[in-house]
Amino acid sequence: MIFGMTVLVVGATGSVGAHTTSALLARGADVRALVRGADRAAALPDGVTPVLGDLRDEAAVTAALTGVTAALYTTPHDPDEERLAEIFASACERLGVRLVFCGVYAGGLLRVIYEMFLPHYRGKVRIGARMRRSPVCDVVLAPTNFYQNDEIVKSDILGGRYPLPAHPRGVNRVDLRDVGEVLARALTDPTFPAVTGTLAGPASISGREAAETWAAELGRPVEYQDAESTWFAALARGLSGQKLQDFRKTYRLLSRVPVPTKPRDVEMITRLLGHPPRPYADYVHDTAAEWAVEA
Repeated sequence: MIFGMTVLVVGATGSVGAHTTSALLARGADVRALVRGADRAAALPDGVTPVLGDLRDEAAVTAALTGVTAALYTTPHDPDEERLAEIFASACERLGVRLVFCGVYAGGLLRVIYEMFLPHYRGKVRIGARMRRSPVCDVVLAPTNFYQNDEIVKSDILGGRYPLPAHPRGVNRVDLRDVGEVLARALTDPTFPAVTGTLAGPASISGREAAETWAAELGRPVEYQDAESTWFAALARGLSGQKLQDFRKTYRLLSRVPVPTKPRDVEMITRLLGHPPRPYADYVHDTAAEWAVEA
């Protein structure tokens, strides 16, 4: 049990935030979640204290951070994302709250590549740089493509189609359970090191390999369908708004450009976790079992 430590999570009902919240609760932390409305508050797990407020409201952000030991910030898919990040970072700095950032970070040549090939992420790249400069933020972590993105196209997979594109040479992917575990440690463990880097999975996976993994687990054919019209439609069934637009542009790039697995990234996440990152096949096995129970 972690006594006297209160952690604020921004985006606790989102992908990264939900897994981090679960890991924080498992560690015995007192968890607050900044949420915009009662519907999102109702979606929070037991043990989390909802704080109603909007990132655009400086007073609400300050109130949510008051009395907090550490805070997690993940960048929302929002046209005003840079202003929201600035409001939150500035409030952490005024109050002396330790800030952990999880999102897009790119320095040096990688930043040039991002700005050239992922122009829709320019704002997110600038946010990552802003967080890295903050005196209260010594943990800046950038996950690769999530295994859990497969859940966006659940109906397609169960229908025998895997539509998410990935270059034939593979795209590195990571389990959000590992990401959440690392972030929970960063937020609660006083011995956690200052670190800036990539949270990577153990291997790069092509779209065809992903389809084959699902087929082996489900015990029936799952066809890889990488036509742009197919995966555009599949994403639209599970996403909307700015997030849908960001995902479409990102997956278009991932269909054309491989993302190799770097041994130093795997070594780093292994060190931060205290164990190797979970392989994709384990994620597929666990998720298929959950889907079977739901059905």
